[in-house]
Amino acid sequence: MDPMSTAFLQMASIFNQLELSLIRSRVRSGVANAKAKGKQIGRKPTTKDDIPAVFYKHFPAFQAGHMNTSEFARICGLSRTTVYKYLKLLE
Repeated sequence: MDPMSTAFLQMASIFNQLELSLIRSRVRSGVANAKAKGKQIGRKPTTKDDIPAVFYKHFPAFQAGHMNTSEFARICGLSRTTVYKYLKLLE
């Protein structure tokens, strides 16, 4: 590669890095502003009220050991990770 091409690529890289830094700065500023106004940032926390009825319907059988976590998740139509999250909420 010739020196002009190398220099051009380096300059393009510098401007891309500058643009990325500006975007990150604006996002951080916006998030800080929203937090200062009392807005909730991110996903709403999951509560016991968010657990679906089908989970409670099959929960006694799961507790009794009639099914494992994978079967429980499949019957409820949930992922295992979600089942673990709901179980932790019920502790």
